[in-house]
Amino acid sequence: MPATSTPLGVGIVGLSAKGGWAATSHLEALRAMPDRFVIKGLSASTPDSARAAREAYGIGFATADPAELVARAEVDLVVVTVKVPHHAELVAHALGRGKAVYCEWPLGKGVDEACAMSAGAQARGVSAFAGLQGRSAPALRYLRDLIRQGYVGEVISSNVIGSGGFPWGGASMANMAYVLDYTTGATMLSIPFGHMIDVFTWVLGDFSRLHASLATGHRSVELIDGDGTVEATAPDQVVVGGTLDGGAIVALQYRGGDAPTCGFRWEINGRGGDLIVEGDSGHLQYGHVRIQGRRGGEPLGPLSVPAEFRLVGTDPSGYSDAVAHAYRAVHEDLATGSSTAPTFADAVQTHRLLDRIERAADWNRRSSQ
Repeated sequence: MPATSTPLGVGIVGLSAKGGWAATSHLEALRAMPDRFVIKGLSASTPDSARAAREAYGIGFATADPAELVARAEVDLVVVTVKVPHHAELVAHALGRGKAVYCEWPLGKGVDEACAMSAGAQARGVSAFAGLQGRSAPALRYLRDLIRQGYVGEVISSNVIGSGGFPWGGASMANMAYVLDYTTGATMLSIPFGHMIDVFTWVLGDFSRLHASLATGHRSVELIDGDGTVEATAPDQVVVGGTLDGGAIVALQYRGGDAPTCGFRWEINGRGGDLIVEGDSGHLQYGHVRIQGRRGGEPLGPLSVPAEFRLVGTDPSGYSDAVAHAYRAVHEDLATGSSTAPTFADAVQTHRLLDRIERAADWNRRSSQ
């Protein structure tokens, strides 16, 4: 890898001139740190779309062949930002060339695929990072530190209620309908709920026991930008309860669609105090939350995130902020050999938890119901 003082060359797989997550989060995050990253190239689905993205973003090299992008000597870090069913194939290109890789979450279509990807990276000795950027968001890092420093004392209980948002509320755009299909691996369970439970266990610890219920409440979903409907097979109602390794009793519930008021609320109750985390969206990976706390007989009050938790000058309310902090950790790890950014191994742990939830669940997905 380049020396610490040399920016890492990045190749982005899946950057589109039409916008999307890669443009609004990854591109902005990487460009916020020109001393650490320089985008050397991109790949898109067709030659025309690659050319359009190159012109739109002023990137020197573009191709419709991701293998060609990965093979370029100036690319040190390969970023995979396409739909989940294509992750394994594209990550394999990077691993085969010995290139460090950052792959969006969910890592694979399921736990078996994720395990195979992680094992492949480990076997080749390649640094492999997963897009679990909630762990890097300043507010959520601060929350974890509060728990570790004993702000609430011993945690006795915790509960979460959140909304998965669009398109799991009964209406979808045609280009988003794939997240309604359970077989794609990109569902409300794996994306908003998956990001949330990854942060939840990162902050409070893993489950020693759990029970769950899953349901597909909106089985016929209207296409708002086209004719007709599509059949949904992925769950849009998720309930998980149980006991954590530390003994705390917990209850988590997510529903599809938007909430009438608060889109996310997380309470952490301890012997010495309480913390409340709220946000307008159930997508905790954005890091857009407000924290309140109280200890002893104090009234509940806001807790501001200390300045030292902000490591990048991105907009705290933007979609690129948590991603930028994740890339900051990636650079640190690649430059110094530290272990601060979420890895494929971390992703496998969360995939295993989601698989455990599915296996435990009372699920109404059967078509006869």
